[in-house]
Amino acid sequence: MKTQPRTTRLTIAVLLAATLGVHPLAAITYISVEPIPNRDVVGQDALDRLLSAGYPNLERWSNRLLNDCGIVQNVIDVLTVNGAISTVNSGNTSVRVAAGGFEAVTNPSFVATVGDSGDDGVSEEDVNVLDNALGYVLNQGGTAHFSPDNAKAYSFPLDYAVVTFAGTLTGTEAKAFFDYLGTIDFALWGGLIAGFTQIDFAGSPANNSMLFLKPAATKRRFIDGLSTAARTTAGATYVTLNNSGEPTTAKAGIAFPGNDWIAFPAGDQYLTNLNNPSPQLLAALASLRQQHLQAVADLLDALDRNKVGQYLNRQFSCPAS
Repeated sequence: MKTQPRTTRLTIAVLLAATLGVHPLAAITYISVEPIPNRDVVGQDALDRLLSAGYPNLERWSNRLLNDCGIVQNVIDVLTVNGAISTVNSGNTSVRVAAGGFEAVTNPSFVATVGDSGDDGVSEEDVNVLDNALGYVLNQGGTAHFSPDNAKAYSFPLDYAVVTFAGTLTGTEAKAFFDYLGTIDFALWGGLIAGFTQIDFAGSPANNSMLFLKPAATKRRFIDGLSTAARTTAGATYVTLNNSGEPTTAKAGIAFPGNDWIAFPAGDQYLTNLNNPSPQLLAALASLRQQHLQAVADLLDALDRNKVGQYLNRQFSCPAS
């Protein structure tokens, strides 16, 4: 995804870093987990009502859960206190609300940017535990964590490509681009495992990139459709290029933890990945899961009363433990 001159400069920089005893730039893993619960947990009717709130309201709700209620930090805290993770800290992990699309639907997601290399990096094991715990607490059917820097990380490699936008990219704008991509090629929008995550690619503070994982379509079709969408969108640039400057893909190491809530209503498929969790940890995570479901119920109540704006702006409160 780099032109040859940049590759050469990067190689020299890494060699110099090794020679001087300096660590090269840290590799990054992204964890993406939605706060919108799975249909099999709350029912199709409830899910439809939640989605009827629209992206801006769901984004506002997600930000309140993240920033006011500390819903992700609470999961990190109970995992750390109970010895399930040891390498995640505020210096190597940050979380923000960003857009995430999957099979034609775009929702706000909690996207964690995780430094996974160097002396203070997060271990692959801890990334896996955190992702599974978040999937459980947030009542998800599936989650994702992936490393664009290491194709050998996690469960398997998968092709990806990145589109970067000039300036700041809002979640609504990311959703609009994903929807536009569907008009160019439905398979890249509504097809099997078609999706994207809005990320701070290459450390951008503007969070102005969308990383697309290759869906169940050919690599050529993926490149052609996505590069066409980028070329015909003002401010968008397809940045995953080969040495000749042509659109291509790169490989990410990825995993898709999940739980079938009908077959495993207690979330066992997530919980079995927490490395023999103690009864205390299981109880703490179950409490956080119920808090999330209460937050969902509160939002549904506001929607049913047609008071969602008033609720999110003035009446919102974090669910009690």
